[in-house]
Amino acid sequence: MHWLFCGESAEGEGSTEAVGRARRASRVFQRASLCALCSLFAFSPSCRKTQTEIAVFYASSLSAVLGDAAAAFQKAYPQFRVRLEPSGSQVAVRKVAELGMRADIVAVADAGLLAKMMIPSHAAWSVVFATNEIVLAHKDHSRFTDQITADNWPEVLARKGVRLGRGDPDTAPIGYLTLVVWQLAESSGRYGAAAVGLAATLMGQCAKGHVTHDEAEVLSLLESRAIDYAFLFRSTAEDHHLKILTLPPEINLSRHDLAESYATASVEIRMRQGQGKARIAGAPVTYGLTIPANAPHPEAAARFVAFFVGESGRRLLERRGFHAMARAECSPCGGLPATLAGVVAPAAAKGP
Repeated sequence: MHWLFCGESAEGEGSTEAVGRARRASRVFQRASLCALCSLFAFSPSCRKTQTEIAVFYASSLSAVLGDAAAAFQKAYPQFRVRLEPSGSQVAVRKVAELGMRADIVAVADAGLLAKMMIPSHAAWSVVFATNEIVLAHKDHSRFTDQITADNWPEVLARKGVRLGRGDPDTAPIGYLTLVVWQLAESSGRYGAAAVGLAATLMGQCAKGHVTHDEAEVLSLLESRAIDYAFLFRSTAEDHHLKILTLPPEINLSRHDLAESYATASVEIRMRQGQGKARIAGAPVTYGLTIPANAPHPEAAARFVAFFVGESGRRLLERRGFHAMARAECSPCGGLPATLAGVVAPAAAKGP
């Protein structure tokens, strides 16, 4: 018998029945081949119906590392497919808390947002899994790129013609953290006369069109030469091979032992649509996540979270420039899935 594919005839058989058998055998063969390919191509549309989809709403600064984690997780567990939806952190939270959209995981660039916007109404617990810091990023095209230093950057950024970009404080943590950094630099006493009115001066260097919804858009402006400088997370700047000017610890929001000092700066942001602005104090950069109360697939989500905050995920985070927690910490911890018991511990109690 000849195997029949598109356009072939049943030579030697000559009967409709034989053609039908051959075509049915061909379809069985193709379906079997497709199923075999499903294990290799987790994103194949024909395979999705047999997979559980885990939807993740997340801060855009996590795009690269979550892409890494999703690929590794799907390779290890082909029965799952991870769907990633980036945005600013506040937007990711609002999609669940205000618009009623359903996500299996929400991950943000400021863990405090989960406590302020999701717990307890939309989630029972949250986990801090990594830290970061703010740096001043630029490129070869940037004005005065060869002159700027750790000592003179406030004066350089204030020069005529320098184009600065920033995120919107109402939609992404990089927006309000940038403003906090400017305030801390102004009050630090490190920069002399250049620090006088620094925050207002830098605000004036940001054209309206250079204030964007999230860090990914700020980065795009820098890489397209639309702006000269931007304050970004170190992980993003390193991942995109940008020039990096490291800021001192008392300014860059990297140290937990300086939390009290960071809190002397604050910014008003809109936490929820239709409400007035709330004041948010400066704090060390901490990344957090949770599984919403209305998650479609909470058990599958917990498996992915365990992978991401466990040893495999920590390696991926470090490779992408984050500082992964030695062990992720929950606060609050009520209702934490049992799947996470081995990779998450309660946050240490703060001193008086």
